[in-house]
Amino acid sequence: MIITPTIISLREGIEVALILVIMLSYLKRTNQPDLRRFVLVGSVLAVAVSFGIAIVLGFFWGIFEGTMLNIFEGIVVIIAALLLTTMILWMWRVGHSIASDIEQSMESNVIKQSSVGLALLSFSLVLREGVELSLFSIALIIQEGVLSYLGVILGLTLATVLGFGIYKGSFRISMKSLFRWTSVFLILFAAGMIAYGIHELQEASLLLIGPLEIWNINPPVLPDGSFPLLHENGAIGALAKTLFGFNGNPSALEVFAYAGYITLSVLYYLKHREKMSPIK
Repeated sequence: MIITPTIISLREGIEVALILVIMLSYLKRTNQPDLRRFVLVGSVLAVAVSFGIAIVLGFFWGIFEGTMLNIFEGIVVIIAALLLTTMILWMWRVGHSIASDIEQSMESNVIKQSSVGLALLSFSLVLREGVELSLFSIALIIQEGVLSYLGVILGLTLATVLGFGIYKGSFRISMKSLFRWTSVFLILFAAGMIAYGIHELQEASLLLIGPLEIWNINPPVLPDGSFPLLHENGAIGALAKTLFGFNGNPSALEVFAYAGYITLSVLYYLKHREKMSPIK
């Protein structure tokens, strides 16, 4: 199932693309194209470091077994979910001013003729997104298998095409709508990640709070050994599991965490929506 990794990597990739578009457009507008190489060098280094972090996380995932693997998977998935949440809230909080903030930082470096400063600025901005995507990629592989990489590659490819098109002025898209609807999806997905992380920790005999199964709505396995459509491992159930964290036989703590996360996210949005201005 590559839908979820495609959407997440597309979102992360577009954020990186927007950062680069803002920086390169500023240099183009101020007639300083010779400084573009420092922005690109910083970005490439950030991508390399992010890739290295992904390799390290993948290495640890490969060497753990049994209980330690459950603990590692549970912790990584929960951290990824929390990081995903902070990313969503951060973008909604500062999205309307991100372009001006980046341009102000660039202006100070340009005035100082600091090529190193420009490289470090692009490095730090891109590294943030790269580290997030590295962690998300491992979390997705834990949940959905190695085919998640195909979704990550597809999402990043689409983001690259969109970013290049925006920079060249070939087309325009509504960033406000894009980030609004992907945020709704990602909040639901993050809730499922938290529930899944708790499930893995409970598999390791941790967080054994409340009943470990409060209901089981999974239909019986078919005589030929295949799963019915609505089973969590069936065609429809697996899609719901991938997108929204559906679990046919959850524990009480999983349900509490899932519902609590959604409730807190909605309450946070309702309380701060007047101050939240999605990127335009």
